[in-house]
Amino acid sequence: MLANYFLYAPKIIFDFIFDIIYFLPWWYSKGLIAITQKSWRFLIRKEEELAIFVWLKNIHKPLYDKYSWQGMIKSVIIRIGQIILRIAILLFWVFFITIKILLYIILPLLVIWQIIYQII
Repeated sequence: MLANYFLYAPKIIFDFIFDIIYFLPWWYSKGLIAITQKSWRFLIRKEEELAIFVWLKNIHKPLYDKYSWQGMIKSVIIRIGQIILRIAILLFWVFFITIKILLYIILPLLVIWQIIYQII
């Protein structure tokens, strides 16, 4: 049993040191690309859920087949309100994702700065 520790200890130590050294390059290359792609897919799904382009495409079609001028005015007003509300919701998600990516970029630098600050 003790022999296993001596056989695997150099590999474990090497892997640990390699992981520490490779952490920052991975974080700012593959990790950043991955989180950006996931965030982009998330925003595309949110836009599909909110169906903003569908509402824009159908802005002049009357609701409930009311072709009178009152029905057309109500339809346009309701659709404009829906579009504004849905764009506001999408902008909230864009803001949230932007903050998330910025925190992802800043967090390791902040941690390294705090470690150096504590050492000094």
